[in-house]
Amino acid sequence: MKKFLCLPALLLGVSLFAQDSMSDSVFILSDVTIIGAKTKTLPGSGAFISNKKLLQLNQPDVNKVLRTIPGVNVRDEEGFGLRPNIGLRGTPVNRSARITLMEDGILMAPAPYADPSAYYFPTFARMEGVEVLKGSSQIKYGPYTIGGAINLLSTSIPSSFKAFAQASYGSFGNNQQRVWVGDSKKNFDYVFEVNRLASNGFKELDNGGNTGFDRRDVMGKLRWHTDENARVSHSVTLKFVNSTEDGDESYLGLTYEDFIANPNRRYAATQRDELNMTHHHISLNHIIAPSKNLSISTTGYYAKTFRDWARVNTIGGQSINNILNNPVTHAIPYSIMTGNADGNIAYQSAARDFTVRGIQTNAKYNFVTGEVKHNIQAGIRYHEDQADRYATQSTYAMTKGTMILTNTGIKGNNENQIRSAKSVSTYLQYNIKYKALTITPGIRYESIQFELQNYGNADYGRQGTALRTATNDLSVVLPGVGMNYALTTAMNIFGGVHKGFSPPGTPVANSTEQAKVETAVNFELGYRYSNPNVNIQVAGFSNNYANILGSDNFSSGGLGTGKMFNAGNAVTQGIELSAEYNLLSTSNSLSVTKLPIGIAYTYTDARFKETFTNAGGDWGSGVINNGDLIPFITPHLFTGTLGLEKQQFNITLLGRFVGQTSTKPGQGDVIVPANNVNYTAVNTIDKNWVFDLSGNYTVSKNITLFSTVNNLFNNKYIVANLPQGYRPGMPFAINLGVRARL
Repeated sequence: MKKFLCLPALLLGVSLFAQDSMSDSVFILSDVTIIGAKTKTLPGSGAFISNKKLLQLNQPDVNKVLRTIPGVNVRDEEGFGLRPNIGLRGTPVNRSARITLMEDGILMAPAPYADPSAYYFPTFARMEGVEVLKGSSQIKYGPYTIGGAINLLSTSIPSSFKAFAQASYGSFGNNQQRVWVGDSKKNFDYVFEVNRLASNGFKELDNGGNTGFDRRDVMGKLRWHTDENARVSHSVTLKFVNSTEDGDESYLGLTYEDFIANPNRRYAATQRDELNMTHHHISLNHIIAPSKNLSISTTGYYAKTFRDWARVNTIGGQSINNILNNPVTHAIPYSIMTGNADGNIAYQSAARDFTVRGIQTNAKYNFVTGEVKHNIQAGIRYHEDQADRYATQSTYAMTKGTMILTNTGIKGNNENQIRSAKSVSTYLQYNIKYKALTITPGIRYESIQFELQNYGNADYGRQGTALRTATNDLSVVLPGVGMNYALTTAMNIFGGVHKGFSPPGTPVANSTEQAKVETAVNFELGYRYSNPNVNIQVAGFSNNYANILGSDNFSSGGLGTGKMFNAGNAVTQGIELSAEYNLLSTSNSLSVTKLPIGIAYTYTDARFKETFTNAGGDWGSGVINNGDLIPFITPHLFTGTLGLEKQQFNITLLGRFVGQTSTKPGQGDVIVPANNVNYTAVNTIDKNWVFDLSGNYTVSKNITLFSTVNNLFNNKYIVANLPQGYRPGMPFAINLGVRARL
């Protein structure tokens, strides 16, 4: 316990004197941002997508927006971006479990330490900005510090009275309604927002029925602050979010032959599949600025998330993967799945209650000595999270194409456990600038206590008659240093090295082999150029893993045990390139104001660096050899944009290329989905191109009309073969809407 508290206490002492000066008033919520407009001077890679850009793209799907940033790997799932699978610089994409996800600077995953799969993801349609941080600059934002951090910025409190309303409707009954209103008074400021996003779904159930979703959010921020001329400035901000979702979504995809016949089909056996989710978040933030050079921000937070994804589990006594692999051999279960034969279906309700609570303090202090500028940032966070998991299996009878409940399972008869974690994390970062050179050394410390309580599938009342427990305590010190050198006012080079880390998850009961922490020594070197018409950034990176972690989840094609396991050494390395250029300057005699073009390209080579026998899960079973590709990391990603901007309207064409993506470890022949190729033999998902078009027309100062066309050429393509079977991207869809503001 002394080791658990020693370094945090030390850094808390530092934090009372320390963090970067605030150019804005302390009352502005600049503390919720991690990089803001500082991307051009970071000692590492970073990207910021502004509210203006988000309004131009008109995309409620976070996947489409994140693909405009190099180094971000995204796997689509249900077509709407509700549960994105995100990886950064070669980290696994499944459920975004290995990156640090935040909303307004607060961890947002339901249980980021104990059960990190991000089944809840904030409604992207209510965000006004996105920040992505990679390289040595991310050392402050754990616990996952190998790939990077993503911070979503919710609607901020306006400086004067403002109101905003948006409504849209389109293909498949896609619709959104969003309203917010806010104001800043002498000592009291506020913003309140309601948002609804819904659809009937583009997939087609065999026997009809809804395949869409209905998600609703209420968000509010209330802020009190001292007078502007107060000797010591304070502000206190209360934020709350309440979110609900009802989704008719399934884990089950299609066989390849059925995909070719109708990629949007949903089997009759999925007619009862449903996701219900609620999320409640509250945080209280206090900022004090004792002087113009010092600010201290403290936030307490609490979140409660409930998620129950009920879905078909086995059909006619056969696993779904067996049926998908050979529907001819398993003709009767396949006929039950399609509703053409009667038979039993095992149906699993996977209910989970997540709880998060914590408090974090961050401090910034800056001072000048001669020609040297100093900036010290320090912070400490105490965090607890828990995942209470009940999985209940029931039985339905497929009868003439309709599923009828025949046996209601007892709660917890398929999973009955509690996963818990407590952590103390601290960081200290020192930014020192002399003329054109900025050097940023830093250190992060994580101390974590994991606990598992597995009550067994027969102890429904949790009396402890068959209780199995496991604990795992760990601590890790993570140093790093970054550098930025300004060659001219328009260009700079940057680089760094840091030790990254991923926690190993909840331990396994009655096992002598527990997963070890995943670490990686990460290198980065890059170049930036920026002027009013041109922005270029190129970076090379290399992440050298020790004890790389794999996992076993249903969502990644595994058995769903949630077990983590190590696979030794691995390397992910590559190149990121982003460029923006305005073909027409504002002084051009033509009436067109801007004609911007942009590209984002990522090349990633991700390989295991030793031979081992894998235990299952994400990477399958059997021997994995030195040099095998790490699955689900796409080597080539490209996004291009072409825009036309005038004072009254703008149009943006966005093209996305996703290269061939391996789904199994290997380095031999590529096998993509095709006729007469078994589902389990496929090791690669083929490449695809998709184009989207968005436009905005300003009718008056307060009214804007907008439209979005997704999948402009109606390409039919496979986005994944996970969780079970082949899944389509969204087909051609058009959306029309109006925005009003005061």
